Amino acid sequence: MSQYKSNKGKIVDFQSLLAQYGDQPAVGNMNVNARGDLIGKGGEVIQKAEDRARAYYKDNPKSSTASKSSIKGPMPDEIKQPQSAMEPKVKTAEAMKTEQAQTTATQQPIAEPDEFGAPDDLEPLGYKEVELPNGDIQMVPYYNEDDA
Repeated sequence: MSQYKSNKGKIVDFQSLLAQYGDQPAVGNMNVNARGDLIGKGGEVIQKAEDRARAYYKDNPKSSTASKSSIKGPMPDEIKQPQSAMEPKVKTAEAMKTEQAQTTATQQPIAEPDEFGAPDDLEPLGYKEVELPNGDIQMVPYYNEDDA
């Protein structure tokens, strides 16, 4: 139970106030009492606040926070447990050699692109900075003094 204080520091118990004055009409033009029940002439309860809320959520199912949809997408049915920290994965030296041999056998040399029609037998005279469209700076070799 949370306590509320007035601006003068006095403790106000809203629970007891609601219990004591719940049947009194609320101030405003909504025609409800302090509990939120819809009231008619003479203060008679026409529709309880709980029934009004149920009717609203029945008519507007997308406004309910109890829906099972998520903006992050579907949730997995089962959470996969990570491997225990107490049981580390151990590889033998033989398994590591086999794995390394498989990775080196499947790797192929990457062919370097022929940048700017660079001649194979000439060494670049220097390098110049070129700004790419994304804002990165790249160093590009030049082979003629006119390109510098």
